[in-house]
Formats: sequence, C-alpha cells, structure tokens
Amino acid sequence: MQFIEIIFLLSSFGMLLVLSFFGSRKNIQKHILLVSLGAFLVHAIFEVVRWQMLFVYLIFIFNTLLYFKKSTSRLFFRVLGFTFALILLGISFIYAAFMPISQLNVPQGPYPVGSYTFALVDKERNEFHTSDLNDKRQLLIDLWYPAVMNRDATARTLWSGLYSGESDIIHFFTRYLEEIPTHSYTNLSPAEGSFPLILFNHGLQMFTSQNTLLMEHLASHGYIVASIGHPYESIRVDLGDGQVILPEFVRSLENFKEGMNWIASSSKPVMEAQKRMETTKDRRAKSEIMLKYLEKANEINEIVTVWTRDTQHVLNWLLDHPSDLENVIPRIDTSKIGIMGMSIGGATAGELCKVDDRLIAGINIDGLQYGKRQRDSLNVPFMMVASDDTFGLNDFMFLRSNKEYYDYHLKGTKHVDLTDLPTVWPILKIYGQTGELPAAQVVDTMNTIILTFWDRHLKEQKEGFKL
Repeated sequence: MQFIEIIFLLSSFGMLLVLSFFGSRKNIQKHILLVSLGAFLVHAIFEVVRWQMLFVYLIFIFNTLLYFKKSTSRLFFRVLGFTFALILLGISFIYAAFMPISQLNVPQGPYPVGSYTFALVDKERNEFHTSDLNDKRQLLIDLWYPAVMNRDATARTLWSGLYSGESDIIHFFTRYLEEIPTHSYTNLSPAEGSFPLILFNHGLQMFTSQNTLLMEHLASHGYIVASIGHPYESIRVDLGDGQVILPEFVRSLENFKEGMNWIASSSKPVMEAQKRMETTKDRRAKSEIMLKYLEKANEINEIVTVWTRDTQHVLNWLLDHPSDLENVIPRIDTSKIGIMGMSIGGATAGELCKVDDRLIAGINIDGLQYGKRQRDSLNVPFMMVASDDTFGLNDFMFLRSNKEYYDYHLKGTKHVDLTDLPTVWPILKIYGQTGELPAAQVVDTMNTIILTFWDRHLKEQKEGFKL
C-alpha cells in the first residue's frame, strides 16, 4: 500500500472506533477527524486515488457525518454498524495491499527497450464479429525492440492499452496502473543493425502486454517482439481515433452469463478427454484420446484459424513495409523469425509453424493445441512451456515432431501464473487462481528458458545451451 493510504486507513478505523464506543470523547474525535482529513488531502494530492480504497473513502464520509450527529444511537446499532464498517475496511485493505502500486524489475540485457504501438487494417477480410459489410478486420500491434536511450524517452506505463482512450469498465478498474512505469520507452531511436523478429499472440480475452516482463527481457537482449491484439477476442483493444473495442461479454450481465456458459461448454470435451486418459498409461494412447476430443472443439479451432490469418497478415505487412518502420524499430532480420503465444495464442504459434515456412522455431506457453492441423507434423524446433494445468496434454505434438521438441514443466503453477498477472495482482493467490511457485520465480524461469531457446534457434548460440 501507499504510505499515506495506510495512515488514512488507520485514522479512519480509529475514528470509527471512537465514534462507536467513546461517543463522549469529542476532543479525541476532533483530533482524529483532523488527522483523517489531513491524510486524505495529502493522499489525494500526492498519491493515487484508486477504487481499491473506495470503502475507506465512504467510511471517512460516514465518520464525518457521525461526528456532527448530536444524539447517540443504542449500543446494539453501534456494534452492528461498527462490525459492518470494519468488514468494509478489511475488504479495502485486502484489495489495496494485494493489488499494489509496485516497481517492476529492470531487464538485464545490454539494450534499452523501445516501444511502439500502431493499428493495422486487413482490407481483404471483413470483421466477422459485426454485421457491417464495410467493417474490415483491424489488429493492434505492440512492438518492443532494442533501442538507443535519449533524453526524450518516456516510460510506458504498465498495460497501458487497458486504460488508454475512452472510459469504460476495464478503464475504470485498471487506470491506477498508469502509476506503474515499465522499463520500455517511447520516442527511442532503434539500435543499429538487424535483429530477429518474434511474433506473439495473447491468451483469449487477454491483451497484448500481458507478458510485458518477458517482452522487455527479450528486447533488451536483442529481439524485436511484435504482440498482436485481436479485437473482440482481447479484453480491450484501443485502435486509436476513439476506437476502443471491448468483447461482448463485458457489455452486460446477460452477455457475461452467456460468455461463462460458453467457456464451461467449450471446456467439457477436454475434461472428458482427461478422464479417459486416466484409464491408460500408454503415452500414444493418451495423446490420441486428447487429439480426438480437441478435433471436436470446432468453435475454438476456428478462433485459432482466424488468429493464424491475423498473424500472417501482420508478418506480411512487417516484411513488406520496412520503409514505414525504418525510423521506428530496428531492421528485421528476415531469415530469423519465430513465433510464440500464451494459451490460445500458443495454439496459434503451433498452428502457424505448420503452415508458414518463414518461421524457423516456435513456443507454446501453456496452450492446448487447438487448430485444424493437429495431425500435421512439426518441422521446426518447438518448445512447450506448461503449467500443472496442461502438462502432458499436447503429447501428440511431440509424437508428430520431426525436429527438436522441448517440453518444460513449471511445477507448482497454474495457467494464469505464466502471465504477468500474479506479479501485478498478488490477490489472485487469495482467489486460488495461482499455484505454489512464487510469481518472481515463475518470471525468472520463463525469461531464462525462453531467451535460451530463442538464442539457440534464432541466433544459433549453441555454446552453453541447456534446457
């Protein structure tokens, strides 16, 4: 928590306690109220006023009104009100303490990290999420790259795409993150030379900067990373010029329920497959069971197909328009292109490695290998980084690989652990969404193994290679 936040919370609690049980101590009440007021003003001026402290703000107002109340309520009602208010204070404390305004680790590579964001239109495809025939598929591209530091550099704030542009529900809950600077900067000149390109696809209903710590780590070690935002399938996409696109499920309670029902129904085939896999110990038999069930997941397989086309369009544009980016990012080494992604984005990486020979290696971060080419062979080096949730479920990929295949299991993790979310929101541990492995250790491990993989297969650094 912020320092003055703590003082404000404690003074509000003290005021509540005195008002509830020491109603005759007006002098004490007055001094505590002045401390609370002073703490609030300093907090509002010099710190971040954020939604996590909402109940503390309300109780401060409630305390102020009670101070001017002339009569004293019966003890039963004072105890009841105190208990209820204490619960609200506790809720605010938990959210403020476990969704902190924290500092991020500095990337350890030799290059400063530049950042550039732009929107791209695929004029050949209609946006299938809308009925407007003139609505073409648009994509958001977030770039991280090796750069040269200068005085005009402006630090990008954490997950800025979630609260830039127009206000909405996502903007409201994430705007406080603008107080957390990252270690990537806008207005930086690109470093000299050419560098490998790594394409990245986020998870379903996630966002382009969900793995900022990994992106900065790679860029600082000499990689250009292009993360692709898929409108309507990302939690929020700000395309600029007032175009902010949210998925349908956040627009109403009814849509949210429909979205949850869709997730539940789409998960059933995999859960059924896992139960059937428990009946055999044979690896090939298990992989065949999972493969048959994944092939039935038509809706998710179609999403992977769409994202594969999205990614190819971005890659085509990046390679066909080098002059448009020559003053923005370094030159791309067109002979050294890789792809990775998380969850559905990881499945997209596996799918695209089978259809685009410009890619020379790929990584799937904790994604079941949905798509329409599960039975095709892998002909490039590939790595699966798996949490406890997915380890072993993509064995059919290994059994159909003609090149190096690495299967790295991060024991003690869950799906969300393989993003930046547990680092930024430790509260996820309270909700049971994260595993036993500390968030900092997960980040360090992922940064190490993924950089090692790319150094081996994009930079051909064989010495010291170990996974």
